[in-house]
Amino acid sequence: MPDRLYDKERLKQLIHYVIWKAGARPGFGATKLYKSAWFSDARSFVLLGKSITGAEYIRQQHGPIPKYGMQVRSELAGVGYISQEQDSNGHWRFKALLPAKEEWFSPQEREHIDYWVSNIAENHTANSISEESHDLGWEIAKMNEVLPFYSILASRIKEPNERQMEWAKRRARELGLP
Repeated sequence: MPDRLYDKERLKQLIHYVIWKAGARPGFGATKLYKSAWFSDARSFVLLGKSITGAEYIRQQHGPIPKYGMQVRSELAGVGYISQEQDSNGHWRFKALLPAKEEWFSPQEREHIDYWVSNIAENHTANSISEESHDLGWEIAKMNEVLPFYSILASRIKEPNERQMEWAKRRARELGLP
């Protein structure tokens, strides 16, 4: 299915929106920011037929990150939409200085974004959400390569359970297969 073309302004608006929703929360740093963007974008691609931003995400050690995420954050800080700083441990902290423009997103897109921001902010540490993003889809790309949105579907592939294996073997015998 064709996706929308990359729209840098939509990526800016998404990053700003996520920071506006959760950036000031303790422990909500770059890993959670980027995972909120990734899951919102990729799940929208699967469920709505197109991603929110069309942005490319690349495989990194802590999971997918937007290829131009750092550039977009710098631009948002430069125009006074957000503040960002690194603490002494190298962890990023964010704060929205202006409200995000919700009208950039459809109600369905906002629903996806709000779900992922809330889920990640409330139920995950940076490590746990990083691990969750290291699914089968993440394995598709090599380090620093683009990770396609459809790769998120690979996480639905699971090892068959015993009942499913018995059914498959029985069906194969019925069909005369080895």
